[in-house]
This record gives sequence, structure tokens and C-alpha cells, in this order.
Amino acid sequence: MPPKPKLSKAEKEKLKAEEDIRKAAEEEELKAKQEEELKEKKKKEKEEEAQKKKRENEEKKDRKVEMNELNALLASNREALQNLHNERRKQMKWNRYLRCDGSPDPTIQGEINTYINLRLEDKDHDDVESVFKASELDTKLIDELNFLLEDTPPEEITAREKELYNQTKEEVQTLIKKKMDAATLRLLQEATDRADPETFNLQFELKSPDVCLSLWGNLSKNPRIKSFEFAKQGLTFEIPRVLCLSDCAIRVLDPKYDHYSPTCKSYYPRQKFKPVEVPIEEPKPEEEEEKKEEEKKDEEAEVKEKEPTTEGENKPDLMAALAELDGGPKEEEEEIEKKEEEKEEDIEEYEEPKTPEPLEWEDFEDDEDVVDLRANDIVGGVFHFDLMTLPPQPKTLNKWIVTRMVDPPEIEYIDYVADSITQLPKENQSSGNTPVQGEKRDDKPGIGITMKLPSHALFSEEPLIARWDFTKKYWRQDGFTDMNYDEDNRIFSFKTAYFGTFALLQDSHLNMPFQSWELRPHKTNAAVLTIIAAIVEVEIEIKDAMCCLSKPDDKPELEGIRNKWVTPKELVKIMKEAGINLFPAEDSSKYVSIQNKNPVVTNWAYEQMALLSSAIAFSWSKWNSEMETSDKVLFQGSEALEDEPLLEEDWCIYLQTKKRSMKLKCTEFDEEFSEDYAEGTTFQSNLYHLVLSQCSEEAKERVHNSSYQYVDCVEQILKATKILTYS
Repeated sequence: MPPKPKLSKAEKEKLKAEEDIRKAAEEEELKAKQEEELKEKKKKEKEEEAQKKKRENEEKKDRKVEMNELNALLASNREALQNLHNERRKQMKWNRYLRCDGSPDPTIQGEINTYINLRLEDKDHDDVESVFKASELDTKLIDELNFLLEDTPPEEITAREKELYNQTKEEVQTLIKKKMDAATLRLLQEATDRADPETFNLQFELKSPDVCLSLWGNLSKNPRIKSFEFAKQGLTFEIPRVLCLSDCAIRVLDPKYDHYSPTCKSYYPRQKFKPVEVPIEEPKPEEEEEKKEEEKKDEEAEVKEKEPTTEGENKPDLMAALAELDGGPKEEEEEIEKKEEEKEEDIEEYEEPKTPEPLEWEDFEDDEDVVDLRANDIVGGVFHFDLMTLPPQPKTLNKWIVTRMVDPPEIEYIDYVADSITQLPKENQSSGNTPVQGEKRDDKPGIGITMKLPSHALFSEEPLIARWDFTKKYWRQDGFTDMNYDEDNRIFSFKTAYFGTFALLQDSHLNMPFQSWELRPHKTNAAVLTIIAAIVEVEIEIKDAMCCLSKPDDKPELEGIRNKWVTPKELVKIMKEAGINLFPAEDSSKYVSIQNKNPVVTNWAYEQMALLSSAIAFSWSKWNSEMETSDKVLFQGSEALEDEPLLEEDWCIYLQTKKRSMKLKCTEFDEEFSEDYAEGTTFQSNLYHLVLSQCSEEAKERVHNSSYQYVDCVEQILKATKILTYS
């Protein structure tokens, strides 16, 4: 192969120049390509941003429209409900005004004061039968005041009226006690005439639906008597020898209501208030700043005065400004206009209620023997176990009957404090108590009491016994020993160092948290809520504006309230009194291990569940408690038009947040949770519109035909049980 000809210097330079031109062309081409790619990228990003903005605006529009529709529906229901209650209250006031049964109006001070004074002055009707009959009216007056305090809207009752109503309640309660004492005294004064022919002691029992009075008077002073039973009350008490030899009487009064707990400081929740930090304002040199600004303005004015202001000197600046306006700025203006055309219109976001800050509650820091009424319920009412002096009895001398009179006649209570109870507080072990007649203090044993638990109260665990401290106004648990509970026979026994006012307690949160729940429709304006709690399984029937407890149906203690149709407020009250507390208080999270859910989200869910409950079934989901954030609530839902149990595959999971609701792809039986949408669905602003968009026409018709009273009844029950938080 012949050698390549050697290139001259000129040829080499020419080749180099050509190579440089080629490289420059390639670089220019690459640069142009990169610029084109960058331009395309920016254009694509701009289009994506515009599309995103468009979607967001569409979502905002839909959310605003849907939430306005939902709020209009809820507001319409609330207004109709408010009008109904206003008419009901007016009718009640009118019926009260027209009542001609001789009962006073407890809201009119003149009437109630006259009634109380006349009752106190009337000594001719202090026999026990008359007092029992009159106490029925007194109890109704107290119930009427309680109802007014609970039912009257806050804006329609003043603080002064509340104070007067509560004061009137206390006065009527005092009246009941004084009249019961007067009736008891008359029985004791007639003890000889009423003595039992076998034991020669006073044995008296009288029972009404509201109160039971049992009285034993020691007339025989027989030391062989060890105990006595009040059959109507189901209570047996031991009689120590010291009492067998003294002029004494023992009364058990069971009024079936509790007037003491509302006066106790632990009865009401105690919110922990955070100290408000007042910022210390540092002195700002405002005057100095203003002074500096004024000086600066003066200096600028002086500079302007010194600058040349001839027409020729100003022309270059003017020409430069015109040149700028003719050049690049035009392109910038066009780009701005183009961007403004492309820019989607901003839609105002739907204004949602702010989430309140979680409340903090103070712990009950007191003597360990003092009962925390936020954690314990009084079940079965209270009962008074009193020791009193037997007044002098009439004696027959020849043809004369001699009676020693005491003026004014009144009951004399005996202060008995046992020495053998190890829990007796030190302050009560002093010699300041009145000794029982004819006995040393060291010989006072504890009093054994065996009682059958109230037939109208369900105790799911061994009850606790407490006594009322009238001085400090709280329930306390000291002074009791030898507690024993026979669950099969419902018999509770204990020994007490004191006579006084007693009550049985049960853990308020015994049935919390719930294991599961289900709200299932029966038909239009009818549903049933099933709650499987920690101990009991409960069914609450809901129909129109009323509800009732239908299950458990195997508990005889609940016979009096089962299938009794009442309002939701009344249902909560009678169930708690019967020993079934499924209604968390505002501070229950302090006593129950739960994950607090956002109240805004849960309340929205309850409102919309109630709207849909005539056609849609809802149930608990295991994922709800596993969700870390409190702003997300999960539950199951399914259309349920037939009154039959649903299959597992019928249920689907719904996710509710502050801004949206969605049907999820995952199920209750998946191993891992996922927030992916179910196929063929998307999210919507609220549960109501989401479910209606997916259900049948028949279901929609049922939902639209639901009455506002029914919806309110369901909503009240859901909010009272707080099933989304406490399950």
C-alpha cells in the first residue's frame, strides 16, 4: 500500500478549520436539541400543572356543591326539629298552666314556697300512709325540674333560673326527708300499739314504687335476738348485744334515687386549663423609627433638589424608557398575558369547621378511700341505714295512759361507731361520739349486713359499697370489711363500722371499649343498633323518634326497661340506672385505653350514617383502631334492603376524613391495609353523596323518605355511644 501523501500546513489548517466548523455545528445542533427538549419539558410540566389545577378546581367545585347540599339538608332537619321542640315546650307550658290537680308549678317561687311551708306546718298528715302519698308528688316535682334543666336550650334559660331550679330541688328533697322523719317518729311513738305479738318488738314495712320504709323497734330488749330481716327490702342486719339492751330503733329507707352525688365535687368532669402565657411586650422604638424615616425623606428631597433638571438631561432617560417599552418588555407582556390565559381560575376552597384542640382532664387526686364518681356509677339508688333512739312509750297506770312528751318532738339519731373495724379512720376513733346507752366503747362490734341486690339493677361484677360523708359531701369506702358476693343468688354481704347513707357502686367503664357494633336498617325510619360490649351484648331498636332496649332478653333485672319506648336521652338515663353504661362521658378517654378520633370527623360520620340508616347498614372495622392518625375513620358499609343478616362479601370498607370519603379496595380480611380506591370508584367530599352515587334507586328512595325525627334519633344514639372511638 503506497504511503499517504504528506499534507501541507495549509491543508492541515483547512482540515482543522473544517473539523472545528463541524464540531461547532454539532454543538449548536445539540444545544438546539437540548433547548427544544427543555422547552417541551416546560410545556409538558405547564400542561400537567394546568391539568392538576383544573382537577383541583373541579374537586373544589364538586366539594363546595356537595357540602352545601349536605349542610342545607342537615340545616333543614335541624330547623324542623327545633320548631317541633319549640312547639312541644309551648304546649307543655300551656298544659302546666291548665293543670288543676293541686300541684304547684315548681318554676314559680311563690307557688312552690307556699306548698313547702304548708306541708311543713301540716302536722295532721304525718302518718306514714299520707307521707308516702305526698312524696309521690314531691318526686314528680323534682323530676319536672330535672327535665326542665336538661331539656331547655341554653339560650332560653338564664343562670339565675338554673340556680333557682336547683335551689328548689334541694328544698323539696329536704321536705321529703323531714316528712319521712316525721312519719318515722309517729311510728316509733306508736311502737307499743304496733308491736308484733310474737317478738313484742316493732316490725313495720311499707313499700311503694318510689320508696320503701322498714322499721324495727327494740321494745322487748331480748339479748337472744341476734339479727332481723326486712323481707320487703331483702335486707338482713345483725343486732349487737349492746343494741339488744338499749332503747333503740333501726330504720332502712330506700328511696330509689340519689340526691347526694350531684353535690359531690368528683361528680363533674374537671377540665385541665392551660395557663395563658401573656407575652411580655418589649418597648419598641417606634418613635425613633418614625423619626429616622422622616430624616431619610428629608435627605432624599435635598438630593433631588441638587440634581440637574434641564430638559436635555432628562431626554436620554426618556428615550431609554421608550426603547425598553418597544423591545423586550413587549415579549414579557405577551408571555404574561399568555400565562394568564392558560392559568385556571382559582376556586375558593369550601370552609370547613376547625378541629378543636383535644381537652385535657385533671386526675382525681384525693384520699384513696374517696370515690371518684367519674370512674364509678351509683347503681340501684341509695339506702339509709339509721340507728335512732326509741322514744318513751305510753304506760297504763290504773285507768290512765301516761306518755312523756318531748317538745318539739323530733327523731334523735344515735352516733354508733364500731371499734373492731380495722379500716376505721383515726379521726373517728376519738371519744367524741355519743356512746350507746349502757355499754362501753370497746364493746361496739361492726354491724353485719346481708342484702339482696336491687331487682331493677344489673351488676356484672362484685359491687363496691360506699357511705356518704355529710360533712365533706363525698362518698367514701373506708369503714367496711368482710365483703362477700354470691353472684348466683345476687346476695351481697359486708360489715360496717357506721350507720348512715350507703350506696352500691359499679365501674362506669366496665363495658368499654366495645368489641364490635352494627347499625342495620329494618325499613324506612327503622333500624337496630347492636353493640357487643366487653361483658354484655345489647340491641337498641330505633323507630321514628323513639328507641328502646330490646336485648339482652335473658336478664330479669332489665325487665322493667326492656321494650320500653322512650327518647334517646331517657334511654341513656334508664340504662345507666339499670347498670348498663355504654355511653362514654367527655372525659372517659382518661379511664379507657382508646385512640381518640377527631371529633369533627366522627360527628360528620354520625350525621351522615343517620341520614343513610334507613337503607344502608354500617359496622365496625378492625382497621379503624389500627389507623395511626386520628383524622381518619374507617368502618364497613353495605346496602341492606332486606331484613336479613348480611354476608361477609356484602361489606366494603369506607374511609372518612375531614375533606373526603372513599370506598376502599381492601377488605376486612386482608393482611395489610391499603388506601387504594375500589375499582370503578373515586373519592367524594362526603359519605352521603358517595354512598348515594353507588346504591340502588330503591335505597335512594328510602333515604330520601327518612323523617328528620328518625334521623335525629339515630344521630343521638350514635353520638351517645361514640362507637367509632370506643370500639
